[in-house]
Amino acid sequence: MNKQNLLFTFLISITLFSSCSKNDDNITSDISTNSGKLIVNGVEKTLTKGFIIPNYNGTDVNYNKRRFYFILTNDEVTLQNNNYIYSNNITQLIDFNMYCSSLNPGSVQYTTYNVKNSHTNVDYSDPFIDHSGINTNVVIQNGAFVSGNSLSSDDMTSGQTSISYNNGIYTINFSFSKAQNNITGTYTGTLKILNYQY
Repeated sequence: MNKQNLLFTFLISITLFSSCSKNDDNITSDISTNSGKLIVNGVEKTLTKGFIIPNYNGTDVNYNKRRFYFILTNDEVTLQNNNYIYSNNITQLIDFNMYCSSLNPGSVQYTTYNVKNSHTNVDYSDPFIDHSGINTNVVIQNGAFVSGNSLSSDDMTSGQTSISYNNGIYTINFSFSKAQNNITGTYTGTLKILNYQY
């Protein structure tokens, strides 16, 4: 009788342990949050949304397969007739114009992209950023960008953005600088696909 009770207790313990482990796994895998920050000359702003226009993968030679875009902001962005429509609640907006390496056309590389402009020495075949804007104190009216305190990657003497990806979550770190301007930031979360019509 004691052996049967001991065996029964052992089986119940294993069942309870397995159930608890499965519940814990579900809790951690369901947690996903979009959060980030943009710091411009010491002033910190919140980033809560990310968007991406993936690389072109068609056959039209007029489109560069190396090029893709992503946007970090604090509210919604959509595309209508290939035009950006911005939420009126947006107050900061960063648009990244990115190029993967010449060896990886049609892909988003999870690596570091350096700023390419007249102030930097970046090889065109390597991953790079150009013509990207960092905007704070943004004013949006009727879905269109009206004004903001804007800085351009074209004016920076150095800068880079690194992208990594794991289980649907992107981690993006960036920094740009030029004499009196220092910009850093990070974002961890999903990137919603904006379907550009090529």
